[in-house]
Amino acid sequence: MLTIRRTGADRKEMARNVLVGVLVVYSVAHFFYSGVLLANSRFLGGDFLSAFPGPLMFRATQRWPSLARDWIVPAVVWNYGPVLHLVTFPFILAQTKTQALHIIWMMDFVLLSATFAMWMKLLFPDHRRPLAYLILACIWLNYFPLLEAIVGRESEILELFLVTWGVVAMQSRREVMAGLSFGVAAMIKFLPLIFLPYLLIKRYYRAFWTSAITVIAFAGVAQWLLGFEHSVTFMILSDHVHGRLVEAPYANQALSDVLYKMFTVFNMYQPHPNTLYPSVLRPLGRAIQMMVLAAVGRFLLRWRSCQFLELECALLLVVMVLVAPHAHTYYFVFALPALSVGFAYWMHHPKGIPRVVKVLLTVALVLSGFLVPMKVFEFVTGLPGVIVARVLQMYSLPAFGGVFAVLAMVELHRIVRSQPPPLKAVPVTQAGIALAG
Repeated sequence: MLTIRRTGADRKEMARNVLVGVLVVYSVAHFFYSGVLLANSRFLGGDFLSAFPGPLMFRATQRWPSLARDWIVPAVVWNYGPVLHLVTFPFILAQTKTQALHIIWMMDFVLLSATFAMWMKLLFPDHRRPLAYLILACIWLNYFPLLEAIVGRESEILELFLVTWGVVAMQSRREVMAGLSFGVAAMIKFLPLIFLPYLLIKRYYRAFWTSAITVIAFAGVAQWLLGFEHSVTFMILSDHVHGRLVEAPYANQALSDVLYKMFTVFNMYQPHPNTLYPSVLRPLGRAIQMMVLAAVGRFLLRWRSCQFLELECALLLVVMVLVAPHAHTYYFVFALPALSVGFAYWMHHPKGIPRVVKVLLTVALVLSGFLVPMKVFEFVTGLPGVIVARVLQMYSLPAFGGVFAVLAMVELHRIVRSQPPPLKAVPVTQAGIALAG
């Protein structure tokens, strides 16, 4: 009788495979429940329907499409960026609000799948790493901000897709396509405007000018047809700048609002408490935003010769959320690339990565991702899941998770800079290849 003796390494590998298998099954089940069943049963408006169909259509047709009559009144103002109105315009073909929501939902799954595939290609360009793909897929499938964006039909998934497409195009030296992608993304909710100075700093001049012309063109058409004086987004921004807003919503995870929430009277049933000292805290909040932007700009200028595109763009995606005037929890879908870059490096160099980076990545994932299901919190606390999430938001866990993600990216940047370059046959302009070593 043949006896097979398993070594310690074999048993360790088997245990690891079993653990990964259990994690994959749980992640798929969790995503199916939260991202499919709940999204199919909860018809929230989200960004797309907040921007749909915009006043432009009514000025052009002077009549109501059947779908518009279902849930909105004649529009005299408009929301977000002009690209979102262009994207939602085809929804006039839908017969009901439910049908439009299903279209958005399916579009989100297509965009999300393509975005994940592009990041896997960026991070593992020359190696087939099925185990790494599965681990990163589990992070994405369990990430609460992503599930929230899917259920709410938010536009951040579209923005993340466009920015990722821009990174892929930059890596392939297709600067015009990259600039176009960043420019279109910037005119959805304006936050990706942070990539324009990055393109200039990194001397991607064609990408910069293409992006700048795209932004100016969309802005000009929007002013002509819609008028920025009717933009709710710019009205709210003006209120922020001039200190007319005194509320500190728990859901807002921007750095400035983290400061404001420190000076509010906590009430889990009041999601929009007032800031106690707005005249003092507002200027201080803006100063924090400017200091973070200045520090990131100085960092990129100092290392402008480094071509770690994926790592630096992942860093900027998190920073743009932290310095925004308003950043809901689902904005942290933009932290997924940073987490993916960090854990990809961890898997490439499990023993070489410093402990501090492992701690930063783990804490960033746990705080920003709400990885423990809300149903568990409900069972332990007896509170509804929405109240539990509100408490976690009140203490700004996603924001602090974003800060740890930024620190992890800065530290990884230092580590990659200090490593010897890869083989001559491998391009050194790709951060993913540099990470692969």
